[in-house]
Amino acid sequence: MEVPLTKIVSQIFSNWTALRLAVEHSMGGPNSKQAAIDFMNYMVQYCLHEPHVDVDKIQEALEDILDEEFETICEDESPRQIAQLLYKFLCLLLEDKTAECEIEFQKLPSGDSNWLNQQSQVVYNRTQIDSSDDSDSDSATPMEDDGWTEVKNRKK
Repeated sequence: MEVPLTKIVSQIFSNWTALRLAVEHSMGGPNSKQAAIDFMNYMVQYCLHEPHVDVDKIQEALEDILDEEFETICEDESPRQIAQLLYKFLCLLLEDKTAECEIEFQKLPSGDSNWLNQQSQVVYNRTQIDSSDDSDSDSATPMEDDGWTEVKNRKK
């Protein structure tokens, strides 16, 4: 039941404007996207393992995490709407109504549903500043023993 619920939560979270804005504006810090993925995975586990889960408990968990991890408070009632959706799908899965669950899943908006699951790719372009620079300067920046990286000015 975890796999279908993960697929459902991923689709719902991918279409949640408040979460997307919080990630795009780095409200969860420099790793906001990873925080959103962790949030999504947490909600799957929460829905599956929290005793006596209901819409109110799901909403409270959503609001708490948005506030604590993303410093975001939604005034648009979207946490309530997300909680209702999650609870509806959870009930369908718990009642083993997979066909109905799939029909309801197909009704969810598809939009840009992969922004949350896309692997972020970082492309580094190394450029040669000037070949006449000191030849004994290392191309890699050394890491100090204390975890700090020393950055040297290339200008002479």
